[in-house]
Amino acid sequence: MRGSLAPPIFQTSVWVYGELEDYDAVARGDRPGHLYGRNSNENVAMLETALAELEGAEAGVATSSGMAAILVAVRALAPKPAPIVAPLDLYGGTLALFRNELEPAGYALRLVDFDDQGALRKALVGAGLALSETITNPLVRVADLPVVTRLAAELGVPVLVDNTFATPILCRPLELGATTVVHSVSKYIGGHSDLIAGVVLGSAALTADARRRSVLLGTTLGPFEAWLAVRGLRTLALRMPRHSASALQLAESLREAPGVNGVHYPTLSGVAQEEVSRRLLPDGAGGMLAIQLDGGRPAVQRLMERLRMTTFAASLGGVETTISHPEVTSHRALSAAERSALGIGPGTVRVSVGLEEPEDIVEDFAQALSP
Repeated sequence: MRGSLAPPIFQTSVWVYGELEDYDAVARGDRPGHLYGRNSNENVAMLETALAELEGAEAGVATSSGMAAILVAVRALAPKPAPIVAPLDLYGGTLALFRNELEPAGYALRLVDFDDQGALRKALVGAGLALSETITNPLVRVADLPVVTRLAAELGVPVLVDNTFATPILCRPLELGATTVVHSVSKYIGGHSDLIAGVVLGSAALTADARRRSVLLGTTLGPFEAWLAVRGLRTLALRMPRHSASALQLAESLREAPGVNGVHYPTLSGVAQEEVSRRLLPDGAGGMLAIQLDGGRPAVQRLMERLRMTTFAASLGGVETTISHPEVTSHRALSAAERSALGIGPGTVRVSVGLEEPEDIVEDFAQALSP
């Protein structure tokens, strides 16, 4: 037996056929196969199958970005304009999508504190969809998903969960009652800061609807990006524990760092969400944390200039440790008052902890924050 160890790349936009009946059977879905790259591709199918298995979903559909995944998932779950319930600290890019695209189309966004069960239940009445995040960006708050999905189920509201920060290695929201899961594959699943992709995972019927919409909108994924994502997926189970352990070590060290007046990490001892975080994320809380610096934006600039190993980058989830400034990156579409209400200020720094030696990461921040 001979064959390639790594999956080959099917870098083609179209497949050729010798028989009309064969083509027609594939187009009807009666036979496996591919017709046109906007509809399906062998590499894309490989990624969808692998991620569906990891999340415990019936099927998946890969998209050209995480934002595309959210869009087609929302439209599949709530095809007609309806109220959509989301947390107060919803990711800035998702909030911009709702405000700029979905609200003008008739959808109404209800932002609510997901920790307030009474307020959440009230917001869910008459809603078409609840959108949650396993771990929020950038302040890494953890949603009590069993509570969210129970309240939503009582009112017949489907729940869409963005599981990007946790990945299926640390949390599987479908097992906690979620209807559908999305990921920005660009982050931890890809893991090497070299691709843009997303995925929608759930029932076969739901993902078929999402796929139809993705094909029509042209948000499908290309074969090379899918190939890269599968490559990254092979080491995800090894990387996430390391990201998690190093992030916790860095968060603990930063609690006493000069100029730092707040550290956000889900499983830090004594934080408000420690119990729910340890209950839902027993194998680690991921590689993301945030700190609040005295001195605002000038302090952030000083940190950037003094870090030796850590760099500034707007994305996250790679093998390298990076920092980002939500005020000018992920949450720039929000007003200063809106950011302040969420706890995001001029001195807020998001840290994506990489795979370097944890002692080296801690030392880099220690020297950069020293007086």
